[in-house]
Amino acid sequence: MPTTESTPIASQAADVDEKDRDVIPVLTQNELDGTPAATRYIPLRYRLIAFSMVIFFNTSSSFSESTLSPLKSTFREQLGVTNAQYGAISSASSLVNTILPVIGGLGIDYWGATYAAIICSTFIMIGAIISAAGSNTSHFGMVVGGRVLMGFGSMVIESAQLKLYSHWFRGSNLALVIGLDLAWSRVLSVISRSTAVPMSMINGWWGWALWIPAFTTVANLIICVMYWYFERRVPEKYRPPLGKDAAKKEGALRKVIEFNNLPKLPRFFWLFVGIQIFQTSVVGVYSSNLADIQTQTRGTSKLAAGYNSSLQSVAPIVLIPLVGAFIDRFGMRMFFISWTAMMYVIVIGLIGLTKVHPLGPIILGSFALSTYALPFSASIPIMIGDPRLLGTAIGVWKAFGNGGIIVFDVAAGAIQDLSGNNSYNNVIYLLMVYKSLQILYGFFFDWLDGRWLAHSLRKGEKERTEIRDRSIAEGVVLPGWKPSKWGMYIVMGELAGLTITAWAVYIVYSLGK
Repeated sequence: MPTTESTPIASQAADVDEKDRDVIPVLTQNELDGTPAATRYIPLRYRLIAFSMVIFFNTSSSFSESTLSPLKSTFREQLGVTNAQYGAISSASSLVNTILPVIGGLGIDYWGATYAAIICSTFIMIGAIISAAGSNTSHFGMVVGGRVLMGFGSMVIESAQLKLYSHWFRGSNLALVIGLDLAWSRVLSVISRSTAVPMSMINGWWGWALWIPAFTTVANLIICVMYWYFERRVPEKYRPPLGKDAAKKEGALRKVIEFNNLPKLPRFFWLFVGIQIFQTSVVGVYSSNLADIQTQTRGTSKLAAGYNSSLQSVAPIVLIPLVGAFIDRFGMRMFFISWTAMMYVIVIGLIGLTKVHPLGPIILGSFALSTYALPFSASIPIMIGDPRLLGTAIGVWKAFGNGGIIVFDVAAGAIQDLSGNNSYNNVIYLLMVYKSLQILYGFFFDWLDGRWLAHSLRKGEKERTEIRDRSIAEGVVLPGWKPSKWGMYIVMGELAGLTITAWAVYIVYSLGK
């Protein structure tokens, strides 16, 4: 065991019980994806070229998904569906992603994020075309089936993006880069939400609102192939390392994925994921129903409601990169989670239970949206510690998010149907109560961060990277980075139950048409 001196890691480790201490082998710079030599010194030109393509990987999927919310009443009219069945449409791409992100994450860690992005883009393109074709015959099954097929790529490609960002920018503006990616998603949201209803009016046929986004999926696939070509031209020492290459160096010629990464995931991550169940679903239900809430509670026209809804993504375009830069410099990730939850409780109450002008809560909600996803995306790589496990970890996180949105989306629609007059009141109460819990979660995890991770989550990017690098050099694993099989058993059991529930409610409502 290394001796404890005056370094932050050593002093932190000295306060940990002996059972929580562990010695790890000091890996070489080439073996560690994410050490300074492997990533921090990658020439800027390679980073910028990679970023200029990776940021567009999920463009067509995001564009297609964001057109759905303003079209809820259109779907009800054209396809004759109930509110719960609309929930089945809006969450269709999430169905397979109750399972697939975990498998996809293991694949990303083993075969690499680049090949995963190409495969995902292919599924997105085929699914979008099938879904759009369903509008030609007003066939509910084709619309849903196509979006299910899109789901085979839409979530895993996001994991591939984060894996690549963590390689190219670890220790250098990682949160800012993730923030720029999220800001681009908000730009797409503004464009798609504000144009969804106008697209549905082209030549008097609503199907154009599905076909135009479908056309963009072809360009998306081309960009992924271009990145693959670029990565092959980069000097090998700068390329993202692959799990299969490490396996070959160890003399193990593995032909299939080894499902041994799950037991390696650390205890902090398992606790964080297990407690956060359904939290991301609240924001998803709010966003997907925002336009319809306005028409039901205030009599706003579909066109105006679509435009109003798009405004929630305007402020984040500028604010998210600024939040990313703040996190890189000062940290405070868990406090952003509590702040965002508090904002959403206020926003959801104002839009659903009062008659104030919708632009008030929508604009306020744009500030909440600016600090919503980034703290999670910037925190998971820190909770994991080892970048080689990142794809698997993101996959587990995405699987929970997708299972939750299916259950919450369909349940919210069913609750609305039970009101008898399309009232959102009971839905709003549910969202507010559940989101209130997350206000407490942020403070709890900040406290736990101090005990388990030497406040890595509270630190800026440079400081938290130094904490991790020093822990490797000293051969000490802090408690939060230690694997936990019990954590894995409990949380994966939780995920299994959520998956079964999600598929059950989805099948009931999607086949009910």
